[in-house]
Amino acid sequence: MTNAFTRTPLWGTLFQDPYTAGEFSADSFCARMVQFEMAWTRALRESGAIEPDIAEMALAEITGFQPDPDALADASDVDGLPVPALVRQLRSSLPEDARVAVHSGATSQDVIDTAMVLTALAILSTFEGRCAELLRLLDDLNARFSDNPVSGRTRMQLALPIAAGDRIQSWRTPLAAHLGQLPELINAISVVQVGGAVGRRDLPNGAADAIAAGVAKSLGLRVSPVWHTDRSLMLDIGHWLTKVSGTLGKLGQDIALMAQQGIDEVQLDGAGGSSAMPHKQNPVRAELLIALARVVAGQQGILAQSMVHEQERSGASWAIEWMTLPAMFEATGAALNSADHLLKQIRHIGQRPAD
Repeated sequence: MTNAFTRTPLWGTLFQDPYTAGEFSADSFCARMVQFEMAWTRALRESGAIEPDIAEMALAEITGFQPDPDALADASDVDGLPVPALVRQLRSSLPEDARVAVHSGATSQDVIDTAMVLTALAILSTFEGRCAELLRLLDDLNARFSDNPVSGRTRMQLALPIAAGDRIQSWRTPLAAHLGQLPELINAISVVQVGGAVGRRDLPNGAADAIAAGVAKSLGLRVSPVWHTDRSLMLDIGHWLTKVSGTLGKLGQDIALMAQQGIDEVQLDGAGGSSAMPHKQNPVRAELLIALARVVAGQQGILAQSMVHEQERSGASWAIEWMTLPAMFEATGAALNSADHLLKQIRHIGQRPAD
């Protein structure tokens, strides 16, 4: 869940990823909900469920729509979510007989779940590029320092000598694997939610399947079985974020240990200062990667509880996703940013020869 304390200027952007936060902002998420409503109205028209002239009137209204965020907030305090108020706003300027062209047969869950998918896809695409850049930085470090000796350690005890390249590969290999798995995850979650009131996808009468197909096509998604109460896709997203942040946490843990005075197997430029001990250079970014990894892992455990949906829809379990998954995305984004910063700080890896 987003922590207001770590979002204050006291911590800079250490715990933040402005890009990810922007994708989950009210404006961006509302735009994706409106995108769903636009696709729904088009699908109603194309399936013959509504008259073309009514559809065109509604589409014109949706195209120029500017939501009233204060009204959405006030309504959510009552309704538990913003969609009913959003639909009322979309319909408010339409003649009575044209209001049927907006949202008819859709549900709040259809809107929010599909908007969440669209948001996740946008962020994962950006994370793909960030992961690729980290691999490039690791390859550069490997090219410069791979043959330098490093003390191998098992259970934090001195073991056998290894090369710096061995340590670097222990960071690179899992990250490359996670990046390789991303296209499969993106494909798996690229599905529209069109389930209707109780997950039967049976409204509007006789046209539901065609409408689902039309909405999916319009949004660049595909149709799958209704996933109202099967939250596996959301958990799969969280699992990937947990693996990436965890891999970066291992990188951070190793560098923090390698940077200890007396071990000195990594040298960092611009390490953090101490208010009490001026001689110290704290590996701030490495420590941050450890903290973020542990928090994301903990949030994945909470997210997993959203799997327990009672009957045909759960307000409680559904809300767990809103409190955890965006926070996991931002923490992972912050970890990717800090890993980039940390790898660029490295000036040497390995033991230096004795004078």
